Amino acid sequence: MDPSWSETGDRYLLKLFRDYLFHQVAESGAPWVDLAHIVACLNKLEAGSSEKVCLVSRDEQSVLVVSYRDLKNCFDGAFSEILSASLT
Repeated sequence: MDPSWSETGDRYLLKLFRDYLFHQVAESGAPWVDLAHIVACLNKLEAGSSEKVCLVSRDEQSVLVVSYRDLKNCFDGAFSEILSASLT
């Protein structure tokens, strides 16, 4: 698999969304896993909600506001691409 696969376009949004889901931190800076947050976000993603989410790059220099519907379209496209690559 191409190592730059997650660094461009729609895939970059999915990477930022993954960070938003699983890389939360407490006020003290310690890692924080909030299962309610994860489940709620995944439910909104699956439903393709029009609700917006604010995604921040790892270097905190970029902020992207995107709907769960847009993220779902990105996810479906990336999954289709992986599936078609595995069949060839």
